[in-house]
Amino acid sequence: GYELTGCTKNNVGGLHKIYIANWKDVEANVTYDDTTGEITALGTGYDWFIFDLVKETSSWVENVTANIQNGTVAFTPSVTLVMNKLTTAQRNLVAMLATTLLTVIAEDNNGNYVMLGRIKGLDVTAVDMGSGTANADRNGVSITMTGAESKASAFLDASSVTALAGLATY
Repeated sequence: GYELTGCTKNNVGGLHKIYIANWKDVEANVTYDDTTGEITALGTGYDWFIFDLVKETSSWVENVTANIQNGTVAFTPSVTLVMNKLTTAQRNLVAMLATTLLTVIAEDNNGNYVMLGRIKGLDVTAVDMGSGTANADRNGVSITMTGAESKASAFLDASSVTALAGLATY
């Protein structure tokens, strides 16, 4: 029979973890390979902060806008981080993230690691923080970080994924 390449059903959506770093540290340390389109080195001397995620709450997306008349292509990465049970520490985290240019590595549920905001960084563009109304509503915060890039977000190669473990902290 005929097999459609890429039509397998061994794929799942969602994110497992998010790692956040200061964009200036990333810009100074990360190596990107233009040929493969991958991050090949993370460098040293800075931290990636780990956010363990509540399953099926957080995500990333990248919209691509092409203008034929202008001959331009723009990439808009966006990451949404959801945290339950609002605390003072979360409120303070939101205030700090909102004033910093960020880069995010999103680890998806398929074991892929994608860096968003590598070139120009991500800004916090929306925050939804509150108590909820009913007992089953979310009491917590949702943070959206958005960028404007000239290239697509890049996957990390195997050596960069290994290096991330040495740079990551809670």
